[in-house]
Amino acid sequence: MRARTMLTCFKASPSCGRRRRVLAPLARDIALARGSGRALAPAAWAAFFGLAYLFTQAPEFGLYLAPGVALFLALCLAALFDIRYFIIPDGPLWFLFAIGAATTLLGAPEETPDRLAAAATGYAALWIVDRAYERLRGFPGVGEADARLFAAAGLWLGFRGLPSCLVFAVLSALVAAVLSIREGSLQSAREPIPFGPHLALGLWLVWVLGPLEFG
Repeated sequence: MRARTMLTCFKASPSCGRRRRVLAPLARDIALARGSGRALAPAAWAAFFGLAYLFTQAPEFGLYLAPGVALFLALCLAALFDIRYFIIPDGPLWFLFAIGAATTLLGAPEETPDRLAAAATGYAALWIVDRAYERLRGFPGVGEADARLFAAAGLWLGFRGLPSCLVFAVLSALVAAVLSIREGSLQSAREPIPFGPHLALGLWLVWVLGPLEFG
């Protein structure tokens, strides 16, 4: 999950174009729950449910509808890259930061300090978890790109939404791991799975549906 190995997925380069062409059949397999995409189908269906909810509630979302669609597309691209290559390119991440910052500044400028602090906290939290896991187990747990994606979640959701984002992500990852083990594509719970798609789902569901009510 080393995003620095790729400059940007939006850049018009031959290698990037080849990667995007590979992602299209992967996306179909996941959406249709077939082949290697079967384990991630529940996450995809949950994401599509959120998209359908966004459009059915379009008047309520108002000016946030367009940023919401942009958020969905960028998260899908980031998730597919992580599923296929175990990396999240810089392009979708910077796009998420840019659109999230613009949406906050235009829609709720008074929340900007809180959102920036939440972004920094989200990054630091996963960075610390990754370093601790690597020290204990000898290999990374989550990648730096995952930490940056969680930082983007902080920018979009603020402190109130970060716990719910992580809860959705962990539950989604557990479902995917169980399904992968059952169908034999994952031999052991110790094998790595991409966490980016599940973080992306958590960000998306919390942004569309709102945070969970704890307690």
